[in-house]
This record gives sequence, C-alpha cells and structure tokens, in this order.
Amino acid sequence: MSEGTKTASFWGVAAVAVAIAAFTAWPRSVVEPQSSLIGQSLFEEFTDPMVAASLEIITFDEEQGRQAKFEVGRQSGSELWTIKSRGGYPADAFEQMQKAATSLVGLKILDVQTRNAEDHDDLGVIEPNLEKLQTGDVGVGRLVSFKDESNNRLASLVIGDRVKDDPSKRYVRIPGQDPVYVVTLDESDLTSNFRSWIEDDLLLLSSIEIKTVEIDDYLSNVGSTRITRTRNYTAEVEKTVTDWNIKRLLEYDPNDELIEPTSVQLTAADQANRSKLDQMANALDDLRIVDVVRKPEGLEVDVDNNMSLKGNNSALASLGQRGFYPQENTNGSVEIYSANGELHVTLEGGVRYNLRFGNIAGISPTEQDSDQVETGVNRYLLVTTEVDPTQFPPPSIRPIPNTVEELKKNLAEKTSDDTSDNESTDGDTELTDEEWQERLEAEQEIITKENRRLMDDRKNQLAEAERRASELNQRFSDWYYVISEETYSMLRIKRDQLLESDASQTPASGLFNPNNPSNSGSGLPPLQLPQF
Repeated sequence: MSEGTKTASFWGVAAVAVAIAAFTAWPRSVVEPQSSLIGQSLFEEFTDPMVAASLEIITFDEEQGRQAKFEVGRQSGSELWTIKSRGGYPADAFEQMQKAATSLVGLKILDVQTRNAEDHDDLGVIEPNLEKLQTGDVGVGRLVSFKDESNNRLASLVIGDRVKDDPSKRYVRIPGQDPVYVVTLDESDLTSNFRSWIEDDLLLLSSIEIKTVEIDDYLSNVGSTRITRTRNYTAEVEKTVTDWNIKRLLEYDPNDELIEPTSVQLTAADQANRSKLDQMANALDDLRIVDVVRKPEGLEVDVDNNMSLKGNNSALASLGQRGFYPQENTNGSVEIYSANGELHVTLEGGVRYNLRFGNIAGISPTEQDSDQVETGVNRYLLVTTEVDPTQFPPPSIRPIPNTVEELKKNLAEKTSDDTSDNESTDGDTELTDEEWQERLEAEQEIITKENRRLMDDRKNQLAEAERRASELNQRFSDWYYVISEETYSMLRIKRDQLLESDASQTPASGLFNPNNPSNSGSGLPPLQLPQF
C-alpha cells in the first residue's frame, strides 16, 4: 500500500472514530432497550414511609477531602428518636422521618441516562466512600439510606447533579450498580441540617413567665495557679407586666474581685433600658440551638458544687477548653466560673435557669458531622436549672385561738372591712358560754383548714417547680450547647446598656471581638487548668 493510500486510510479511520465518539458522548440516553424500566419504581418494596426507623446521609467535602455522616433513628422497642451521629442527642423526628422517607417511596424512573461507570463523575453520582476518595476528587454525590427497625435496608440512593434543562430532575444511582437514572426528586426533606431534626427551642420558656433576671457580668482568666475574674457588675432586675425595675446594682473593682462591691444608689432618673431588656427576654424565649457537643463522663446534671469534678482530669479539660472553669472556694465547694459571665433567670413558677457563657465554638472534624452547618461565629453555653427558694416563702397563716377570750380579742380587732357577716360582733355579747365554746370550735376548724390549704398550696407549687427543674436538667445534663454570636450579644447586657441614660450616651457594644482573649477556644487547643 502506497504512503498516500496509507495516509488516506488513516484519516478515514480517524474520522469514523470521531463520529462514533460524538455519537456515544454524554449527555445522552442509552440506546439499549430500556422501555421495561421507564415508569418503574426504584424501590418497589419500599411502599410505607412509616416503616423507616433510621436514616443515614453521607456526603464528601471535595475541597477538604473529608466525609461527613448524619444518622438519625428510633431506639429499638421505643418511640424515642435520637441523632446517633451527635452522641444520641434527642430528636423530634417522627414527622420529619416520614417526610424524608416519602421522598423515596414511589420514586419512579423517567430515563436511564447511562450504564457506563465512566460517566459517574460527570453526573455527580460517585459514591462518597472515604477509602476510595481523596482531596480534590470531583463528581461525588450524596448517599441517602433508609433502614427498618431490624436494620434491614429499605432504600439506598446516591443523589447526583440536577438535570441541566430541568432542575426538578436529578441524576441518581443505586450504590454498587452502574446505571444512572433520571428521576423527579424533591430532596428538601432529605436534610442533614441538625436543627431540622430537633426541638431547637432550647429553654422551653415564655418571656411572659420571666419574673426576675440576675446579670453577672465578668470575664474569667486562666492563671498558673487559679482562675481569676475581672468583675464588672451584677444587677437584679424585676420584670413587671409593662416595665422593668432594677432592684439591686453592684459595681466591682476591676483590679480585685475580692474587694467588696459598691452598691449603686439609683435615682428616679435612672430608668432600666427597657428596649435592651425586652430584647434579652425575647432572645431567651426564642433561644435556638446551633449545635451540641456531648459532655464526657463525670459531669453531673448540676455542675454547681460538684465535688466529683475533683481529680476528673477529662471533665476538667472538657469544661476548660469550652470556657467553663471549675474553681475550689475556701470552704471546699467547687464553683464554675465562665469565660464570659452568667445570666440567671427566674420564672413565675419558681424555676431558675443558670446560663453560663463560654468560649467561641469552632467547627472541628470531631464535633461536626453534618454537611449543612451554621456559618459565622458561635459560642458555647452551659445550662442548668434549680428551684429558686425565695419564690416560695412560708405562707402567712392565721393564729388559731385556744380560748374563748382569744377569740373575743381577735373578733374585736377586726375592722368592718374584713369582717364577714358570720363573723360580725353584733349580738356576740348575747351568746351564752356554751354558744361561745361552739363558736370557738367552729373558728378553730375554719382557720385550721385555711392554714392547711395555704401550706398544701405552697408544697404543691414547690413540688411542681422541683419536677420541672429536674425534667429540664435531664434535658440539659449531657450537653454543651452552641448558640450564635448574634443571640449571645442579645443575652449579654453591658453596664453602659443597662440604664436608659447610659445607653443614650454610649454606643452599644458590637459582636465578637477577635482581640478579646476571652473569645479564644475556637480550635479547642489543649488547656492547662489549675488542679484542685
């Protein structure tokens, strides 16, 4: 064959190859017979969303080469749902799970885009397997899997890119299989957003329940031998139906917290900053969780005066890294200092919330398992509750007369305004000794029943407050909470914001100040705490 002929043959073969490549190139629908698949359900046996008892969502961060897993499920034999990937945090997941499972029930095949595994990266349906992937790999999809209560797989799907010409359609693939299908899929309920699966109203209180607020504004610093505080002020503020009243205001020496504070004498012109306090009350009412971190073993329900912290280095380090510093007092008790002060809120029912504000909360691989996270600066919060005994003073009980003479004296001392018809002294002088004795016994019975009712009412109210505080502490006991810095700024009232007169002259404090050493802790570095 001549060189010319060879050259012509070569270009002819090349042209045919290009034509074949153009014909077979993605995107396309496969040419193999597929009519039997169109219209079929991807998961024909998954027909009841109520059967779904767990959901796992796995994603891959292509830039960081990190896999994230979110898993929520119902505990076997119970109706309790937990987020397993968050240390078993309680989930409000019954309805959310039904909605999520419904997304895949009856999911029908509209087309078979390809049967070629080499197309998977172009369609975004590579399975997020950390062992097979590395930083920079692209085309990785999101793996969604449902199981029943016996841990049998109900449905599993890799969700890939949206179809270019129709965003309501997605490319999907069953793990371990090559075919890529086109389906119509609304994945809004297939979310790994932590807050979508929980009761994110942290405190479960209403602002109208708030009776008093105690603000303890200070900064804690870690020294070589002990924790020191730079105290600013404390204030006790009472909430009324229409306003706020400052009942007590103490200011401290910034150089020595042990010096007795100065009691600020307020005048009629020193009005509480109602707008700022209302903002704080509304923030308490609507306090939302951004994230949670499970506490280590050894941190009990109420960390106040927790003697078991002594010698528990794991618990001490865990607290300290998040801005909560146990400090032994001279009397041997253990007090928790916070990096950024405290807020104590007492409700009408007598329950007292103790909120401690810690360090900036960073996002690290050990504490973040969701691909959908809150952006911006967040902060650690420690919450405990207790009963405020000042809200349950002993009732004012009436003395019981022991003799007719005491009864006559009591009746004579009553005014006409508070004397009922049957207690009127009119005609009492006409009673016989026997009638006076009957009157005494009747009065003793009436007063005894009234006194018992008052004492029982106090006992029942106290028991209800104790029940609610215990229930809340069980909710809070195992967790550090993370709230947004914006919420934190609404809960913290600086001294120059407390009074209307001061607030009008001084600009409000801003949010996160990176130069403030108390805002450290974003990366949870090792922390050397004074041992006690």
